[in-house]
Amino acid sequence: MRRAFAIACVLLTALGARAEADLPLIERIAVQGENGKPVAEAGVIAFLRKPADAPRPVAFVIGGGPGTSSAYLNLGALGPQRIAFDGAASEQRPLVPNTESWLPFTDLVFIDPPGTGQGRFLPLKSETNAREQIWSVEGDVDFLADAIATWLRKYERIGAQIVLVGQSYGGLRAPRLAEALHRRHGVAVSGLILVSPILDYGWRYHARTSPLSFMTLLPSFAAARMESEGAFDAQKLGPIQDYASTAFVDDFLKGPRNREALQRMVVRVTAITGLPRTVVEAAQGRVDENLFAREFARQQGKVVSAYDPAVTGDDPDPSVPRPDFSDPFLAALKSPLTAAMDSVLRVVGKPVVPYVVSNDAVFQNWRWSDGHGLPEAVTALRKMLALDRSLRVIVAHGYSDLQTPYFESALILAQLPDFNGRLELRTYRGGHMFYGRDESRRQFRRDVEALFAALAKRR
Repeated sequence: MRRAFAIACVLLTALGARAEADLPLIERIAVQGENGKPVAEAGVIAFLRKPADAPRPVAFVIGGGPGTSSAYLNLGALGPQRIAFDGAASEQRPLVPNTESWLPFTDLVFIDPPGTGQGRFLPLKSETNAREQIWSVEGDVDFLADAIATWLRKYERIGAQIVLVGQSYGGLRAPRLAEALHRRHGVAVSGLILVSPILDYGWRYHARTSPLSFMTLLPSFAAARMESEGAFDAQKLGPIQDYASTAFVDDFLKGPRNREALQRMVVRVTAITGLPRTVVEAAQGRVDENLFAREFARQQGKVVSAYDPAVTGDDPDPSVPRPDFSDPFLAALKSPLTAAMDSVLRVVGKPVVPYVVSNDAVFQNWRWSDGHGLPEAVTALRKMLALDRSLRVIVAHGYSDLQTPYFESALILAQLPDFNGRLELRTYRGGHMFYGRDESRRQFRRDVEALFAALAKRR
């Protein structure tokens, strides 16, 4: 049974003071249970600048997972410092000034729920089920809404323009969080920036007898193949999108017993993916991200990342069909990112607790069912865009991301009303963290700055 979280009284544990504009204010914000006692704290890293002549907007940044912190967006694209996203797992990557930081046009508040970043549960015997409540689709959103509202009141920013930024699962959180902030606290959100979001789990996780996930991956497979060949051309993805949503679906639904349809699929999917024909034939034209990651560079003794197929790693066991390997992009980034976040925290004082970049336990213990089937954010996105005629939304994707394919979001968003052009899909070269590429990060920043400029005109 769903239990509401009451808005917290201010209970902040300051870890350091901001000495200058680009040094963070680091704290934890406690949220109370319905019995009035604090049950958990969100970790917060905020970069704030005093406005020159007008109140500045505030962007609240949330990671994904569940169980992934906001560190990827902080040190990859948004914050005043960043690290390189490519390199070996043991390679320490120094912090460098981020010339594409969003700090010139918005304050940045990176917020991590319990189990990630410096967020934590409080050891209270009266709230033994707090973990189960918060580590759930709805409980998580309510917790974040309460933490954000507490922060806004603490710093007297309730009237500021508020933008929510969420990556991956955070992209599913953000529209639901906008709804929760309005419903629970009377706080209106001005903008949503959904980075590599999963908008509807029903598209990703369904019976293999459905063509949905297979068809939406095809353009990303093509982008990955073109990148590997040094010949990426976004214009060439158009015909592949057309094929994926028409002839592929038609032949798929005819079933593998229709030999002519199966052969058409095998020929076309082989050409699109660049996989060996024998692999595509064995899969009956049904290629998912795991098969692609295993087989795309197998002949070179490599596996590729499903987060960014341009990144490869050594095949740990070439003799088995599905070796147990860590993602060569995401797993290799965890240690350097942890060290970099530790450096950020130590600038303003020794961390009270270690910064947790990602926590598998959160994902493994997550309560996915909210009583309405697989979680989705499309309903909340629809409702908030309809409610507020000034709300603006950017959905941003990397072309070659196999975890949350851009074409999936394109097809989902096509089902929504136009909303006077306030809902935009933006695509960039690269994978799940496309902003790791210099040009993609620069273009993403330009697109986001344009959104903030449009919001400023409302003042």
